[in-house]
Amino acid sequence: MTSAHLVFARKYRPQKFKDVVRQQVAVRALQNALESGRLGSAYLFFGPRGVGKTTLARILAKRVNCHAPVDGEPCDECESCISILNGNSMDVLEIDAASNRGIHNIRELRENVKFQPMASKKKVYIIDEVHMLTTESFNALLKTLEEPPPFVLFILATTEFNKIPETILSRCLVFALRKVPLKVVQEYLRDMCEKESIPVEEEALFWIARRGDGSVRDSLSFLEQAVTYCGKNITTEQVKELLGAVPLDLFIGLTENLLNASSDVNKLLEPVHDTFATGGDLGRFVWEYLDFLRTAIHIRHGIEDPEFLGLPGTETQKIRALFGAVDPGKLTFLFDSVYELLSRSYALRLRNSYETRVLIEIELLSLRDRLSRPSISGILTRLNRLGAAIHQGTAYSPESDLQKKFLGTVIEPGSIPGLED
Repeated sequence: MTSAHLVFARKYRPQKFKDVVRQQVAVRALQNALESGRLGSAYLFFGPRGVGKTTLARILAKRVNCHAPVDGEPCDECESCISILNGNSMDVLEIDAASNRGIHNIRELRENVKFQPMASKKKVYIIDEVHMLTTESFNALLKTLEEPPPFVLFILATTEFNKIPETILSRCLVFALRKVPLKVVQEYLRDMCEKESIPVEEEALFWIARRGDGSVRDSLSFLEQAVTYCGKNITTEQVKELLGAVPLDLFIGLTENLLNASSDVNKLLEPVHDTFATGGDLGRFVWEYLDFLRTAIHIRHGIEDPEFLGLPGTETQKIRALFGAVDPGKLTFLFDSVYELLSRSYALRLRNSYETRVLIEIELLSLRDRLSRPSISGILTRLNRLGAAIHQGTAYSPESDLQKKFLGTVIEPGSIPGLED
């Protein structure tokens, strides 16, 4: 009989402090407290999903009850550690506050904390998603949280710190767990793929880590999905296909057609038609285009950090080559217009994708016409060139008729304010 498959997120879940990914502040504080004998009675871990809150709580529970810790870490060999690892310890209780949020659940907890641990040094209560407790439940927990029996340790975990009452916070030692940087997650996934002997392209790891959005658990879950879809050889194109991401070339073509007033209307609207015909989410299409424009604007201003942009270096270079000379004012205007389109689609509460398609089509046509007009930044650039030419006593390039006309008004070089000198 074959053993059940264990997903990566569970198989590679850290079991010791040193294995926790990029949460050094909390780990160091907890280890120092354990070594100096200054362990608190209640801790609160908060942060985004999948960054190690519950994992850190379990490791702390193991270390507190370990019979033979090694270098400040739980041994994972004694009876207490093994029972916690297997999830059958009678003294380490994990409570899901989402389904145990009522006042009667907290009253039951208050009665149970009075009893000594059965086989461990401390009885540990791990309350996950603690923000889900009702106001009455929080109030009932206050006194017990402030003055629990000496053999009890509370560890609270939440993703929504703002929902925790100040009265609870004042009774806990609070630690913030941060999102893990994309580069760190990418390296972690690479090491894990080497252990699993899974061939994977580096750029594919970038997109998997980007999908995780700072969550190691989510990144591992999507890697598991990628292995299932791609087989034992994970390629960039397959990962993008699995993500359902709109191809970069499509957004590049759309932007070029918007910036070109003489472009073919069919080519301009083709991305919208294709997305609609294949059953794609037009709302997501607009949002991803907005994200693309944000990236293009940053690249135009010289920002090229892959982690900040959320794009690998190859695609960053491609965007810079195509839009590096585009008027930044036009890109910003394009971003604002697409954002207004997205906001309008939400406000109208469009009932189906056809209504969304109509709105996007007309807005794109209108946007192309508006972009054909000169922008303020473009006009100022041309004025600066004209001023420089006048000061240097050279002839201004006749690329445009700015010397003759400016918004319909005849201009003489000596009449421009600030250039009389």
